[in-house]
Amino acid sequence: MYRNGKGPLVLWGFMLFFLMGASAQAQERIIGKIVDADNGQPLLGAQVLLVPSNKGTITDDFGRFSILKNGGDHTLIVKYLGYQEKQVSLSSSDVDMGVIGLTRSNTTLDEVIVSASAKNFKSEFVGSNYRINPVALKNMNPLNTEEVLRTVPGVNIVGDMGLSNRPNISIRGSWGRRSKKVLLMEDGTPSAPAPYIAPGAYYNPVSDRITSVEVYKGADLLKYGPNNMYGAVNYITALPPQKPTLRLKLTGGQRNYTSGLFSYGGTWKNIGGLVEGVYKKFDGFIDNSSVEVLNLNAKIFAQLSDDQSLYFKVSGQFEDNQASLSSQTPFTFEADPTQNPLDADQFTMRRYGVDIIHKWLPNEDLSFTTKVYASDFERDWWRQVTAKVRASEVQNYVGDEIFADRYRYLQGRSFDDEDYVIVGRILNGRESTTDSRWIYRVSGIKETIKAKWEAFNAPSEFEAGINLHRETFKDVFLEADSSRWARSGRTTTDLWYRLWSANGYVRNEFHLGDLGVVPILRFEHVDMYRQNLLVLAQDPDLQGTSEGREPSVYNQFLPGITLDYPLGSGELYGSVYQGMIAPSKVFGFLVEQDGVVTNPLAGQSINMEPELSWNKELGWRGSLWANRVQGQLTYFHNASRNFYAGGRNEVFNELGKINVQGVEMALDTELFNGKGHQLHFLANVTYIHSKVMEGKLEDKDLFSQVVHGTDTQNEYIEKVNGNRNAYDVYVDTGSGETLLTDAAIDTADFPNITKSVIKFGDDGLSDAEAPYTPKVNLSLGLNYDWKGLSSGFNVHHVGKQFTEFHNFVSESADGAIGQLPSFTTIDAFVNYDFTIANSVEATVFVNGKNITDEVYRASRLNRATSGVFAGGFRQIIFGINLKM
Repeated sequence: MYRNGKGPLVLWGFMLFFLMGASAQAQERIIGKIVDADNGQPLLGAQVLLVPSNKGTITDDFGRFSILKNGGDHTLIVKYLGYQEKQVSLSSSDVDMGVIGLTRSNTTLDEVIVSASAKNFKSEFVGSNYRINPVALKNMNPLNTEEVLRTVPGVNIVGDMGLSNRPNISIRGSWGRRSKKVLLMEDGTPSAPAPYIAPGAYYNPVSDRITSVEVYKGADLLKYGPNNMYGAVNYITALPPQKPTLRLKLTGGQRNYTSGLFSYGGTWKNIGGLVEGVYKKFDGFIDNSSVEVLNLNAKIFAQLSDDQSLYFKVSGQFEDNQASLSSQTPFTFEADPTQNPLDADQFTMRRYGVDIIHKWLPNEDLSFTTKVYASDFERDWWRQVTAKVRASEVQNYVGDEIFADRYRYLQGRSFDDEDYVIVGRILNGRESTTDSRWIYRVSGIKETIKAKWEAFNAPSEFEAGINLHRETFKDVFLEADSSRWARSGRTTTDLWYRLWSANGYVRNEFHLGDLGVVPILRFEHVDMYRQNLLVLAQDPDLQGTSEGREPSVYNQFLPGITLDYPLGSGELYGSVYQGMIAPSKVFGFLVEQDGVVTNPLAGQSINMEPELSWNKELGWRGSLWANRVQGQLTYFHNASRNFYAGGRNEVFNELGKINVQGVEMALDTELFNGKGHQLHFLANVTYIHSKVMEGKLEDKDLFSQVVHGTDTQNEYIEKVNGNRNAYDVYVDTGSGETLLTDAAIDTADFPNITKSVIKFGDDGLSDAEAPYTPKVNLSLGLNYDWKGLSSGFNVHHVGKQFTEFHNFVSESADGAIGQLPSFTTIDAFVNYDFTIANSVEATVFVNGKNITDEVYRASRLNRATSGVFAGGFRQIIFGINLKM
């Protein structure tokens, strides 16, 4: 009947087809979305399991999941670290599970939760703030964190060497050099090497391991300190994944850009762990500006019980960079902005840090969170001593051998008398170098109490924190005149600083019907001292190690209040608070008498107070038109006082007052969403107006180091003669420095000027702007998503900006002063997500940074010692991100 065996083959084929069909009929695709039950924000990386088959998947970047259900599966289980596990019963008809909300565990730590929310603000923060979510960071693939932050409303980046890991962030008009007046945090812990004494951002986490960035403003900023006058940046790093995952991200690009991230982590029962390593290397945009970074970190998050959790993080970062404080003159910028002859400049650092956080809930309405933190930071920055030489005289000054090695681009060019070049200084036939060696140690313990209670017959939340904080700082300066390659020399400065602070805050959220009222009060007690160890070592009569201490002790109360009221699908909010910038090593050991600031005389008590401001804001945040438009709009006004130092060597001998006000807007508009296609328009816009209200300022570089040209000379003369009462001009008469009392000055006086003091206010300069506060700063973007494809571009525009308090428009011959022209850059990206062998998630990406390659003047960051820094170099990167 079944000849040649064909019958059985037909039967087996029929049976196989039947079984496959039955299997297909027995399986159904279940889809859904996992969100935070409190605020509806999607949770990326949540684990979804089917029982009893134990088939599993994890949610994507938008909290969505898709999984095949077998006929016997009857329960769906959702797990996410820091949230309560949820079980959902399934019926045979279930296909679309819709939105499934997970309840956050009471023991979860707010500082480290990462949401994939499309909202550009954090709802839990009362007042204005801005949030960059993981999807935006994934699309951006930033070279550094400055690239991310420059898109935030209210933020301006003072450009450096292009890929500096020492960010220069300005928020709402703060002086941006090394982000000294901005509080930088990593997972809620201050990350600057010494937040009080030396808050300059000489450490910054590498952008590769950042999963979200939050920028805080408004009165609730008083929960954090010390530098809370303008704003705070909180870098959020990744929590351990729910499912054990190995991740490898490799990136390459122009100029030998190389970055590799390796991580492994997962959650086993109630314990999550993650280890990460990032290696980064880049030749730099200009000559002799390479970067090499190694970052290693590990973290554990453990749910100890229903009422206790523990978080532990340890990290180390190591850098070896060719980094210079010197850059371009206008002549070299126009001739070749990639030139940098200072090949011996070297910045090396290492930092270790540890955070331990324990949270305990005696009951559901009361919690205690204890944080212990410490860091150890050391850096050496060897820099060549420089000189400014006329371009026509460079070869004669440096000699034929050095000229042929590092200045050949000057051959065959014509020069005029105002063409200058920054070169390594030649003394006795040799180039020399100096070293700034800093060692910081920081430690502290912070206790935070939260309690729910009832006030005025309505729910209320009380919160208080107390922090004991300690810093030490060793500041050593070395000089070596044997060679530019010397890495040891004679000590010329040896200063020792020690600080401890007891600080804290109390706040309460009152809910009076729909109106929310949140008063907050912060207190700072600071006790610090400085010792000049080099001078003390020359005293044979020293009686102990405590001699020579210059103490500075102060107390400061910082009150604030925020109001919020729901309106439609959003809320109105307003706040007023007093912010503070802690007196650092720059101005913390001075004396102020009758408004005049001086160095202390022998036996005189140091009394320098913090820089303070009254900050106000009024705004709205939320969504419109069925969530098709989301965003926020804020008006702000900051009135600062006790202002001492702005740019390098620009000091207010009579403390200044500066007002900054403006409007910030952030929008995410859904233009189209259908059949898997999404098109979004993004707009972040800032308008700022600044004004120096009072004070007397001396620019110590303006007539000692700045090389003026005809334009800046004539502009200064016009400024003085146009408002003679505003300027005290001092000249060298041959027998000493004297105040010039002439009714007007001219070009004959200019070469003899030694010092210029400006008086601001109604009887002085009444329209001066603060440095680096461009009136307009905007980012406009268009993003398109379809299935696994994401693409888009961003246009970033920064208006023209002054770089010093004299508000020079013209540029000096050495590039130290002068207005920066406006500039516009365009970035673009293409990402594609796909799966390999049904188990490996992969993303390939290409990013173009500054694709128009229009090089612009980015800053005069170090003024007389640097000239102008260039920005806007095109950089193309590409890579792959694997999770398995």
